[in-house]
Amino acid sequence: MKVNEILVGSKKRKSRNSRKNRIIQKDLYKANLKENARIQHLEDLILRDGVAGGKKAISTLHQVEQNPGSVTIKWDGRPAIVFGRNEKGEFVLTDKSGFGAVKYDGKVTSSKGLEDMIVNRNPDNADFAKTMSGIWDKVESTVPNTFRGYVIGDLLWMNKPTATDNKITIMPNTTKYEVVANSDIGKKILASEVGVVIHKAIGLDGSTSDVDMGQFQQGATMIMPPVTMQKSPGIDLPQVDELENYLTQNAKAIDDLFNVPAELKMKNFGEILYQYINASVKNKSLDNLGANFVQWVEGSNLSAPKKERLLNYVNTKAKGFNATFSFIKGIKTVKNKVIELLDNQKADIQAVQDGEGYVVDKDVKLVNRSTFSQANFARNNP
Repeated sequence: MKVNEILVGSKKRKSRNSRKNRIIQKDLYKANLKENARIQHLEDLILRDGVAGGKKAISTLHQVEQNPGSVTIKWDGRPAIVFGRNEKGEFVLTDKSGFGAVKYDGKVTSSKGLEDMIVNRNPDNADFAKTMSGIWDKVESTVPNTFRGYVIGDLLWMNKPTATDNKITIMPNTTKYEVVANSDIGKKILASEVGVVIHKAIGLDGSTSDVDMGQFQQGATMIMPPVTMQKSPGIDLPQVDELENYLTQNAKAIDDLFNVPAELKMKNFGEILYQYINASVKNKSLDNLGANFVQWVEGSNLSAPKKERLLNYVNTKAKGFNATFSFIKGIKTVKNKVIELLDNQKADIQAVQDGEGYVVDKDVKLVNRSTFSQANFARNNP
């Protein structure tokens, strides 16, 4: 083989490896975006990890009472955005779809590129695309030239806020927030034109980490800091202890339920139960959890053989199934009371309509699915 043929072959291999690395990187980006979007509902922890998940739900409730500083407001922002600087130092502002795109380069590096990307996906979004391109310079001004990588966040406002009767009203999606205008945070909001709440940092290699808020430059865009709770809500801990005792008494049956034999081909058993709960949210039937499972399965898009295997399996594991949903309903009742107690605390920022709830230690969310989740689904999936 000639030298030039060896070199050409080497270049081809490098090119193929480069493409492969880009695909792997995009997969990492998409996985991390999905993971960020899937902070677990408190009552759903048992679906993912069985009894261990149930124990985490119990310990989370104790933590809320003992360490309220670990509880932050869950912002209901929209749309979700990703911004930062690529390896060349070029500023990138895009949305989740663009950032994880495979068939096109969604990491756009100009306001015109952002506008074109949104319009090309859906021409009906031309006005929204124009608004998004209009915030480009304002968001870029917060990111130092030396910054490399990206952050995931939600937009809270895209126009300069105003105050009435010493209150600033913000409603980026389903939840309406009120902020005391003459508070420190209220003054910063009034001085801004764009508001963003940031959740995670994503490195150029696709890895995720917590965000160092101090590296951003405040100006026309306000990077909203985490709003933490200051006081314990006053949880009924004896009620939590009763749930813990119930979990312990039924531990074997619950773990047996989630230890599905491989031959049944139901690795996604927990995910099926999660889909069932989400369907109950949409159908406003949360109070009937567990009791209408058979009816839901029969009307679901699962294959006929899988429906049969699923219902037969649940029938043989009835004790574990009933105990799981009794525990879920008990946790849900306590959680909704905790949300009410937290909502009633005096604060400079409060959710006054369909609040999304709270996040504990950045990985568990307390959301009233009978109010916020139903309202959010109705608003965004009419």
